[in-house]
Amino acid sequence: MKKRLISQLALGLVLMLVMNNCKDHDNKPFPLTPDSALMADINAIKLAPVTMVQPAPVTTTPGSVAATAKATAVAGDMSSLSSGTVPASVQTASTDIKAALSASELNTLAGITPATMNAVAAGGALPANLKAIMDKAMANPALQAYLPKLTLPSVNSKTVSGRTGATEAVEKTGGVQVEDACVLAAQAAFDAVKAKLDATKATEDAEVAAAYSAAIAPLAAAQTSCTSGIPASFNTLRTAALAQASKALADLEAAKSKIPADLYATLEAFINIQTLGYLSSINTLQAAELKTCSENTTAKTAAAAAARDANAAAVKASYQDALAKATVKKTELAKSCHNQGGGK
Repeated sequence: MKKRLISQLALGLVLMLVMNNCKDHDNKPFPLTPDSALMADINAIKLAPVTMVQPAPVTTTPGSVAATAKATAVAGDMSSLSSGTVPASVQTASTDIKAALSASELNTLAGITPATMNAVAAGGALPANLKAIMDKAMANPALQAYLPKLTLPSVNSKTVSGRTGATEAVEKTGGVQVEDACVLAAQAAFDAVKAKLDATKATEDAEVAAAYSAAIAPLAAAQTSCTSGIPASFNTLRTAALAQASKALADLEAAKSKIPADLYATLEAFINIQTLGYLSSINTLQAAELKTCSENTTAKTAAAAAARDANAAAVKASYQDALAKATVKKTELAKSCHNQGGGK
């Protein structure tokens, strides 16, 4: 009986000690600050560096109008007509044009007046009847060999024609009540990091906008400079073409009495169709070159805008990634406020 009483007293003492220990543990206060390691983690979060891309280069190629080898040969041999000898190149040209066009069309070409030629040289459109003949000639492979070769300019290999938010952080985790002071510290840490991220993003967004503005700033002046010299340069080509035509017609006139009348009329038509073809090509090319200046501006503006958008997207992605990491850390900080407190 005495041993039994001692055992019961010992058991009671153990239970009392256990209960007192649990009471002391349960009454341990929650921490006032989150876990220090997690605080270091959230404070270290920043935007990942963004390498700004530059606008893609814009390439342009100039156009040209070039005389063909056959046309050059005929022009060089025309002066020989005054001797009464018809060079082979001239005879072949006469044969080719007579085979391609009707007598009526040849007469129309031979009857072109200087006023009509000068009007076309000034940039005017071909009269309807002459345009129809020129279109027919351009479609004929034999006559194409005598008409000027027009190469239009391009921009970026395209031919230019002369015709005309952040996720809200969780305040409570799994329904576990946490101490307000600790949670407020976690929120304050998150807010400070977010403010830092917002400021960095604003700075980088400003850099993106500034780079775009710098890229497009000189374009208007460059376009003006591009277009300003074009008309004069093409007027020089027109003057040269008219002078060459005048010489060819003078050579033909000098040989009029020494060559057949039929050949004379055919060659007059031939000289005029060559001249019209060249002047029309010059007009088309001038319009294309002027348009190339504006197309170049458009392409460079688009390239700058594409770079701007890509850079802005990269900054936004970096910001969202950093903010998501901060949000996760905020939740972990809130949990740490509970986990450092009462026992498990």
